[in-house]
Amino acid sequence: MPRARAFDEDAVLDAAIELFWVRGYRGTSVGDLSAATGVANGSLYQAWGSKWELFLAAFRRYCARRVDLVTAAVTGHHADATDAAAHFLDAIIADCRAQPDQRGCLMINTMSELGTSPEVARISNATVARMDAIVADELAQTSGLDPQHPEVLASASHLVAVSQAVIQFARVGRAEAQLRTVTGHAADAVGRSLRTAA
Repeated sequence: MPRARAFDEDAVLDAAIELFWVRGYRGTSVGDLSAATGVANGSLYQAWGSKWELFLAAFRRYCARRVDLVTAAVTGHHADATDAAAHFLDAIIADCRAQPDQRGCLMINTMSELGTSPEVARISNATVARMDAIVADELAQTSGLDPQHPEVLASASHLVAVSQAVIQFARVGRAEAQLRTVTGHAADAVGRSLRTAA
């Protein structure tokens, strides 16, 4: 029977997320992870096998939270598709502003650093596909179109792509007014497109 862990794995993963988010995968050592969590190197290796496997576990946890963020951002009673799109992108801006520094998004940062990794690509693609589907469901509800309507799918993918661009713009210090110009234009464009399709 396996012995119970002497530490909270979720707490370790949360600490790992913070380190990898700020320093990147290559800039974070197992010693750094041990110091941040208070868990000995050997115990980390015993639990995850390698720094890479610990990173992937932390990365999956972070990506799941990003999906939760998108779900919360589109949930609610919206007047129409334009309103739903604007609410979603407003939530992304608010999340960027809530970060203690201009760290961007761990998923985007990791795709930049480790995008050639098949596992990172798989997790990232699955995460973005889930975001697309969540946004598409809300756009379908607010426009009266089927969630699989080509214009709904294209509009959802467009909004998720804009959200990723906004995160990058916020990271490099673009003013909030500039971000809102971008998001407002995107929300209006999606609304017009879906009204035409309906």
